[in-house]
Amino acid sequence: MGRYLMPRQSHPIQFMHNPEPGSLPQEVGEFLRRLGGPTLIVVDGRDNRRCRAVATLLHGNEPSGVKALLKWLRSGERPAVKLICLIASVQTALYETLFLHRQIPGQRDMNRCFAPPFDDHQGHIARHFIELLQQYRPEALLDIHNTSGMSPGFGVATSESPAHEALVSLFTRRMIVTELRLGALMELSNESLPVVTIECGGAQQAQADQLAEEGLQRYLFNEQVLRPVPGLVMDLYRDAVRLQLSADCHIAYADQPVAGADLTVALDVEKFNFGVIPALTRLGWLGPRGMSVFRVQSAQGEAVMPHYFLNRAGGLYSAQQLKLFMITANPAIAVSDCLLYACADIELNQMIEDDK
Repeated sequence: MGRYLMPRQSHPIQFMHNPEPGSLPQEVGEFLRRLGGPTLIVVDGRDNRRCRAVATLLHGNEPSGVKALLKWLRSGERPAVKLICLIASVQTALYETLFLHRQIPGQRDMNRCFAPPFDDHQGHIARHFIELLQQYRPEALLDIHNTSGMSPGFGVATSESPAHEALVSLFTRRMIVTELRLGALMELSNESLPVVTIECGGAQQAQADQLAEEGLQRYLFNEQVLRPVPGLVMDLYRDAVRLQLSADCHIAYADQPVAGADLTVALDVEKFNFGVIPALTRLGWLGPRGMSVFRVQSAQGEAVMPHYFLNRAGGLYSAQQLKLFMITANPAIAVSDCLLYACADIELNQMIEDDK
């Protein structure tokens, strides 16, 4: 499969340089089994004076990025500039059933480990990748994911700038600009290294694999990927909050309230992904604990639940017109991470107020 440099004990990432296309398996599961662990693949480009970076499979149940990467590696096509690519959570992807787990039970979410402390296995991987970024000095970094539910593709960045918009536009026109800080890889972004997360859509959606493949091709082969795109208009989402559940919350998904559940989420809730919902849209039904199982905080740490969601006759309703995204129908992810993200649709709400 290419020339390996195995990691030292202090360096948990192994290296592969210019893998031979014919040696790579076609099936992605076999590819991951041969890798065996976190791997940095380095491929020389037509211009090795420049470098770009890709990270994928930070979550073990998000395969579109690694599928697209493997297809390109098997083609043998040389990228415009040197590429370094981290395939991170290989053991997680292989654990029990291929692409079943976001993270191995009992371990930290890999995409929450790019800020101190770095004192566990996932932290060691994150810290080493940060050191590799400092060594290779790429001009840009893509982090390719899948959403945990059915969704169109979108990008996420911590800064609204022409470079970030140009990178996201390789894949999609939808872009979320967030001030939330969770220890995600994209939070390493700075003026010399713009970083964006690309959410390609649900892991079971064929169009998610297609989006990852086509966007990665543009990132690999375009001579310039950071220049402003003339006439580009992005669908921007700002100031997102997360609807988080308490760790002991019992959540169910059904078309009517489930006895004993703290929250029953409507079965068709994913239809609201990247839609605009009006005030007093019901998202589910509450149990006896009411709203106490939820937490909604601003990026500044303020409790802002009443501005976004409310209890109305035992139902969970939107408090104002909202844009929702990253809604999950996976109860484990809803409890361990969040049920959904929301933005107050300020422009549309203001238009409504102006018309009154």
